[in-house]
Parts: sequence; structure tokens; C-alpha cells
Amino acid sequence: MYEKWLNRLTEVDLFKDIEKEELKRILGCLKPSIKKYRKKDIITIEKEHLAGIGIVLEGEVNVGKETLAGDRVMLSVLKKGELFGEVAAFNNKEWLATTVANTDCTILFLPPQKIVGVCNKTCDGHRRLIQNMLQIIAQKAINLNEKVEILSLKSIRQKISIYLLKQYSIKNSLAFNVPLKRNELAEYLLVSRPSLSRELAKMKEEGIIDFYRNSFKILNIESLKNCL
Repeated sequence: MYEKWLNRLTEVDLFKDIEKEELKRILGCLKPSIKKYRKKDIITIEKEHLAGIGIVLEGEVNVGKETLAGDRVMLSVLKKGELFGEVAAFNNKEWLATTVANTDCTILFLPPQKIVGVCNKTCDGHRRLIQNMLQIIAQKAINLNEKVEILSLKSIRQKISIYLLKQYSIKNSLAFNVPLKRNELAEYLLVSRPSLSRELAKMKEEGIIDFYRNSFKILNIESLKNCL
């Protein structure tokens, strides 16, 4: 069942530094399930019972929450190899967010109790698996802190600027592609798409940035920093 996905799974951060043969044994121990979803299918619903830790094998998944006012806040867009549900798995056993298939996708679900439980086959890679999980959770905490920082900013220009500066830091280049489509970026920054488009156009006219679709180039990094 898992043979088809072994090469893909060796590239997943959760299985980093685990050899393929060891990974086979671990999967035999964990006995994950694999499910397919069509575009726009709801994969998980916030506050429902946790089905397992999800790994995106194919496709793209949108992770979001609803505010008390009913507004949707997008937390992230997950691509091949990325995880969701790992924090809830070791906390309250309920989904902390709603996930929706952005495209047709295939998800592998891992039972969390078998990750932290005693391995019946005494897999050598089990400890490495737990270490990788802790690193992933720590990185997710950092990402959440960055999201809170963005949402705390008042102006659209400030939100755009801090997001683009973060992408610049990640890519180490003034020219880069952002992982979000324009409507997804608007949702991520918690602004309307027309307002986002207007502000981006103004920043382009002022010579601060240039862009075409998902491709951006910072023309004046000092001016971009001064927007904050």
C-alpha cells in the first residue's frame, strides 16, 4: 500500500534522516491510512474529532479558521510533503483548523498514539521520528508567531511589506515567487482582494516593488522597510 509513496515520504521532514528500509518498518508499525480528495472537498473541520496527523502526498491544502464574527482567516497553504494536525494530535484530540483541498489531493493519515507510544517492532528510526516531530511543531510555533505579528499591523501596506520582507529573507533574493495566489494572499493578510491589489499597484508606481502575478521583485528595500 505504501510502496508507491516511499520515495515521496523519504523527502518529508517528518522522516528526515530515516533510511528507506527503516521507513518501511516504521510504516508497518504505524499502519497509516491514505485518502483521496477532490478539489474543494473539506478534509477536516475545526473542533471535530482528530482522525490523525495528515501528510500531503499530492496536491495542495488550504488551512484556515473562522473568527467569532464569521470571517475566515487563512493560516497557510500546504503543498507536497507538508503536515497538518500535529499540534492537535498531542493536545486536545480535536482539529484546531478546517482544511480544504485546493486541488485534487492525496493525504496520508498517521495515528498519533502510535507515534508517541511504544513501538512493537522496536524500530531504530522511531526516536528520530519523534525528534523530527518536535522540530516541526517548534517551527509551526514560529510561523504562528509571525502570523500574529502580521495581523497586529494596522495598515495594508505594513502587512504587505512585512510579508514580502519575510519572503526576501527566506529566498535570500530580491526577486522571488510567493507561494500564495492573490486571493489567498489577501485572505492570509486578512484584507480584501481589491484593497490588496490597489495597495500593490501604488507600491509599484512608487518604485518600491515590481510584480507580475506571483512573481515579485523588491526595487527599493529601504523604502519597503520604512513602510513598517
